Amino acid sequence: MPSRLSIKAMQYFLAAVDSGSLTTAAQKLNVAPSAISNGIDQIEEEFQLDLVQRFPAKGIHPTTTGKTMVQRIRRLIEEYESLLSGGKELRESLSGKLTIGYYAPVAPSFLPGIAAPLLNQNKDIRLEFIDCNNESAQTGLLNGDFDVILFVADNAKPGIKCEALIDAPPYLLVPKSHGLASLDSVSFHQLQEVDLVLLDLPFTAQYLQGLLDENSIKPRIVATASTTEMVRSLVGAGVGCSILNMRPLIDVTYGGDRVKAIPLKTLRKPLALSLGYINRNPRRVVSTFIKSCLYYFGQDSARALTTKSEYTSHRE
Repeated sequence: MPSRLSIKAMQYFLAAVDSGSLTTAAQKLNVAPSAISNGIDQIEEEFQLDLVQRFPAKGIHPTTTGKTMVQRIRRLIEEYESLLSGGKELRESLSGKLTIGYYAPVAPSFLPGIAAPLLNQNKDIRLEFIDCNNESAQTGLLNGDFDVILFVADNAKPGIKCEALIDAPPYLLVPKSHGLASLDSVSFHQLQEVDLVLLDLPFTAQYLQGLLDENSIKPRIVATASTTEMVRSLVGAGVGCSILNMRPLIDVTYGGDRVKAIPLKTLRKPLALSLGYINRNPRRVVSTFIKSCLYYFGQDSARALTTKSEYTSHRE
């Protein structure tokens, strides 16, 4: 049968032995003397041992066996109190490792700007960034692999607390010399004859195909890539154009080619880059990172990561 022995009973036992009196122990712990007596009875019953002797005039004294048990219980209580203290320290301290899972293809454009001030002000924090897809980010958070995630919160898994950071409407990425580069915005029907280079990631591929289907266009897809920078470099080299949502802070690719982001007119609401975490007493370091993210994306400078929204709720 499972043990019914409680921490409280052990604390009552130690208090009674240390004070030599049920009444004194009860006063110290602000409980009734009967509670102290019941705690001792619980321990003796659990181990089937006589641990104390009760004397009406002389109080309470441990037996020889009781003295041995006192030492063991005291060590256990000290370990328990150390565990509580350590847990509180872990929860409240700005130290330790913080693991961030991110599904944000242009995360290198903004995560360093969030991390640098946090690390400069808190030397005992170590950040670990792990690139993942939208599904694995959420699964990793729920499994305890990540402390916090950056992801697209459409249909977020139950149990994840979401904080929206920024709306990211779709845009068309074109070479600087492309015929559409002079336009302020483009519609999907203008893409019918445009060669496309698409970002091929699980959530993104489904999202992009939905955009094409709802606009009834079937452009020629000439290439796919699993990273935003490869897509941008292919566009810059003149392979085709692309549909993306967030963008780096510069319009030059790794290959040195210049590209331009043009807002796309769409019936679909912008994607929302969000912060996800488990809302059960998060550690102070987690809460601080969350506040840092919200502060960063609350600044006007963060708008450079997206284009102007051309979303409309009806067809013109």
